[in-house]
Amino acid sequence: KKQIEFACNRSLKDLKTDYIDLYQVHWPDRPSGAFSGKLEYEHKNTNNFVSIEETLSALNDLVKAGKVKNIGISNETAWGVNQYLKFAEQKKFAKIVSIQNAYNFLNRSFEVELSEIAIREKVGLLAYSPLGSGYLSGKYRNGAMPKNSRMDLFYDFWGRYRTTNSEKAIEEYWNIAQNFDLNLAQMAIKFCEIQPFVTSVIIGATKMEQLKTNIDSVNINLDKKIIAKIGEIHKKYPNPC
Repeated sequence: KKQIEFACNRSLKDLKTDYIDLYQVHWPDRPSGAFSGKLEYEHKNTNNFVSIEETLSALNDLVKAGKVKNIGISNETAWGVNQYLKFAEQKKFAKIVSIQNAYNFLNRSFEVELSEIAIREKVGLLAYSPLGSGYLSGKYRNGAMPKNSRMDLFYDFWGRYRTTNSEKAIEEYWNIAQNFDLNLAQMAIKFCEIQPFVTSVIIGATKMEQLKTNIDSVNINLDKKIIAKIGEIHKKYPNPC
């Protein structure tokens, strides 16, 4: 609880502001596997972690003090989200309004359980990595490695989107974009944007051209035929990353 209070006060000072619009927990304190790149849950029988109740209590204090307007979570599981919701109801704490998890063509695991919670409980997804660390822009196709790109700088560290079937899946998504005269990056971002459980899509860019391309994704349309083609690839290569 003390760490959360310290971190918030430090952020307010650094940002030179009186309050923060949305304050989120970055990842679970407990060993959940949600940020390990694995889809399955691996239970570790330990109680050596800060309880969600304590975390939410600290966040609630920040809201009551006017330092934070809204609170959210990141890289969380369905069980974790339900714990936050349960304690908010039982203890009359502030309710989480957002969850920031990875969501893209290569990792649609959010759809399995979390999507229903997001819709029914109004905990909107802020989808990060909509381009799969740049892989869904197509710039790494056929072994390409643009200089100073994320993979060029952090290849050994950033292997989340290099798996057995990811390259095959990316190539098929690339072909869909080509066949329908679409930019792959825009198609990938738009797909995230139109999901009913998504509140916003987090984009990133190191060049103005990339930023403009990403933003212009709002202007494209993915009709039923394109969505169906995307679905076929997902069935063929489900969550390769």
